[in-house]
Amino acid sequence: MFRAAPPRSRFGYVPVRLAVGVFLLVVLLLALAVGVGMQSERDRVLATGANVPPDAGFGLPSPDAGKLFLALLTLAALGIVFFMTLSNYRAITQTFERVKSLMRNILESIPTGVLTLDRLGAVTSLNGAAERLLGLRATAVVGRRLGELDAAPEFVRWIDASREGARLVHETDLVLTLEGNRRLTVRGSASELRDESGHVNGLVILLRDVSEINRLETQLRRADKLSALGTLSAGVAHEVKNPLHALTLNLHLLEKEIAEGRGSAPEAREYLAVLGSEIQRIHRIVENFLRFSKPAIPEVKPLDLNALLERVLSLVAFEAAEHRVTIETAFDASRASVPGDEGQLSQVFVNLTMNALQAMPDGGVLAVFTRLDGEWMEIAVKDTGDGIQPDALPHVFDPYYTTRPRGMGLGLAIAHRIVEGHQGTIDVETDVGKGTIMIVRLPVERSG
Repeated sequence: MFRAAPPRSRFGYVPVRLAVGVFLLVVLLLALAVGVGMQSERDRVLATGANVPPDAGFGLPSPDAGKLFLALLTLAALGIVFFMTLSNYRAITQTFERVKSLMRNILESIPTGVLTLDRLGAVTSLNGAAERLLGLRATAVVGRRLGELDAAPEFVRWIDASREGARLVHETDLVLTLEGNRRLTVRGSASELRDESGHVNGLVILLRDVSEINRLETQLRRADKLSALGTLSAGVAHEVKNPLHALTLNLHLLEKEIAEGRGSAPEAREYLAVLGSEIQRIHRIVENFLRFSKPAIPEVKPLDLNALLERVLSLVAFEAAEHRVTIETAFDASRASVPGDEGQLSQVFVNLTMNALQAMPDGGVLAVFTRLDGEWMEIAVKDTGDGIQPDALPHVFDPYYTTRPRGMGLGLAIAHRIVEGHQGTIDVETDVGKGTIMIVRLPVERSG
């Protein structure tokens, strides 16, 4: 399969040796035919009783000489056939050796360790990468079982489980303890090694060093957590800063009024009302932050999503009328139940519908659809607003990300967390200038 196409000669793709051999064989056959014909003519003339001199030119000098000539021609033909067979055998052998050498070079060049075992668990081959990963030498291990070698015990146990068929074709991360207490994380996979007839001859093991990959993944996860924490901290600080500023200002004014002795009860009540309002605002911010960071464990029970959506739409109907928004619905008739927490899912769809209404300040259409798709119930909330800009689309579910001046940026983030807690998904599709569709998919309750 790695053999290059043979060079094209004057005879097409037919090898020159084969063409010459066939030509010589044809010449010998023609010579044999001419000799036999001439000998037959001589015998015919002699049978008539004519006196034919030995050098009359009819053919061979005598019958014995003709038989000798035929024997020589036969030996020559056999020699040519033998030469062609030997030449072809040498060509096939050289090609086979080239393929073996190419395969060996490929196995030695790839960074993945390759180890093969026979049906009894003895090592039949391993490449250079496997030698480096396992700390073994091919010359010392080929033909021996891994259990007899000084190999990593974790790897030997995994090989034994693979030979029993427990982990075939499954990728598993193994932490190997090698010589000098050196620890290495490798990702191994095992699959059956079969011959041309399909019989299992052993196992082929693939090993890849993932120590550096795991280290980078850990660093990336840590960086993501720190980035998310920084975003949350900045968002909380931004949201709390305004009410704290209002509290400080009103406390200062109230203190000044009291100190100057000209404060009146109505003015004091006004300052206190502002203080109470701002304290409640801070309380709501902290509650939303806690709700996002650690959502309550859902109290799961079978829910009729159509009825739940009808209740949610009745709650936002007044605000929709104020925004001159028409509500349209198209619910799936199957009324398949969904396991979920009624309060949490209601909050999800209230947040989605309120976002849709806020996207249509000059009026429009709010459409809510449900559709049963196999084992999933799909809920779509569609608006006819301005849509979401491409640069903002990747951040719509990020906490404290908002494009509205008075928005907190937690509604969609909380909805995303709740839907994930219900083993579902939430996605967004948008068309700038035409509107946005929020699509929630929740697993339906399994019968039986």
